[in-house]
Amino acid sequence: MLPRLWIATIALLFFASCTLCVNPGLKARVTQKALNYGQRVGMSVLQKKMRQIQIPTMSGKVRVKWIGRIRYRVYGFQISKFGLPQSTVRFSAGKGIQLSIVNGYIGVSGNFRVRKRFFRMSGSFNVSVSRLSISETIGLTRDNTGRPAVRSIACSSNVGKVRVRFTKRRRWLYNLFRKRLERPLRSFLNRQICPKVSSAINGLEENLKNMKISFRVNNFAEVDYSLVNRIKISRRAMDLDFKGEFYRVRNRKEPPFKPPPISLPRHSSRMLYLGISDFLANSAGFVFHEAGALRMKITDRMIPKNSPFRLNTKSFGMIMPQLEKLYPNMNMIINLHSTRPPVLRAANGNITIQAFGALDMLAILPNSSLASLFVLNIHASVSARTNIVRMKLTGSVTLNRLKLTLGHSRVGPVPVAGLELLIKIALKAVVLPKVNEKLARGVPLPNVKNLDFVNPTLMVNRNILVIATDVLYRP
Repeated sequence: MLPRLWIATIALLFFASCTLCVNPGLKARVTQKALNYGQRVGMSVLQKKMRQIQIPTMSGKVRVKWIGRIRYRVYGFQISKFGLPQSTVRFSAGKGIQLSIVNGYIGVSGNFRVRKRFFRMSGSFNVSVSRLSISETIGLTRDNTGRPAVRSIACSSNVGKVRVRFTKRRRWLYNLFRKRLERPLRSFLNRQICPKVSSAINGLEENLKNMKISFRVNNFAEVDYSLVNRIKISRRAMDLDFKGEFYRVRNRKEPPFKPPPISLPRHSSRMLYLGISDFLANSAGFVFHEAGALRMKITDRMIPKNSPFRLNTKSFGMIMPQLEKLYPNMNMIINLHSTRPPVLRAANGNITIQAFGALDMLAILPNSSLASLFVLNIHASVSARTNIVRMKLTGSVTLNRLKLTLGHSRVGPVPVAGLELLIKIALKAVVLPKVNEKLARGVPLPNVKNLDFVNPTLMVNRNILVIATDVLYRP
């Protein structure tokens, strides 16, 4: 009975953990290579913090053989150098990041003064601190705003050796109370190091708090990059699941489809891997369609001047003679709009988009009013190419196939097959350039302040576009 109970309990826990997880629209993986780079950047930040340690003035009395009690005062401490030559940083599975530093050293200078009644002397001294070690565990979590958050879980430090050296004559006299300085200095530094490490971590936390998790694309659409699951940390990498979904501004409505499960390739040669699900693009298509933004008016002015085909009843009359008879020598307008949200599919090495719409063909009458002629349903297939420009995902599309069917007609029979060529010319000459102009503006990718991508590459896998990149921090 007991083993069965354990099995049932484990199964329930596993099921609960799966049901609480949400498939992301964008997944990010941070590798050990990124940690190694962050170590180099972080050590310089940490050293600057350590140089800010302010050692207070110390004073007291010491009994010296044959002389008696001597008063001393040491002041004006300045940290002249601080070195952390040996450090390692690695992932701590299930916790965060483990930072270990050994053989650190500190150089301190200061002034001293001793007196006994009418006898007074002053000078300067140097302090060398060696065999400094620091161990810090940095926890990584998701905060209540959906941003990554860091905090200090545990910190310990140890100052191995402190040596005070006086720089004036009669060093034998000052060396008599040298140990009176070394012990409090060692104790003070031990108490100050971990708070400075925490201060450096807080600086990173401030950057993460400023991380944008919502980007306004235009007046009616925005994209949400908040974290949807807890951060997963293994010994080799850290995975972050972002929502990666478009919404209407001030009117959030979920699309009638869910993001598919996505997985990143098991590579580690780059610092960062981003997996962008085709759900991100499809949620954009849903939002733009619902907002009525996927529409365009095509006029004759938009047709290239050197084109022999014009957007008028005379050109269409070559295929539909009855049109020229009913509406002789009149300009036309094509109203193009979506009838269903476009659908993007990512496959191995290829991105295709299925677009569904209608073409409402209208004639411009002499009194400037419009007469509806016929409506064509359109189903187009386009290929998409993507690129990364200045931390934005940009794209362009080219037409693959076009299929027209007649919706209804007020001018008699419509030779749909003959019109396909003319419509295809209009799409390539007018519609696609306008679409590509908007796609070139790009969609911002989630990023930390002052962090840029370096030499990003793109791979198209099933249901996912993978960006592999190194990063550069610009303080």
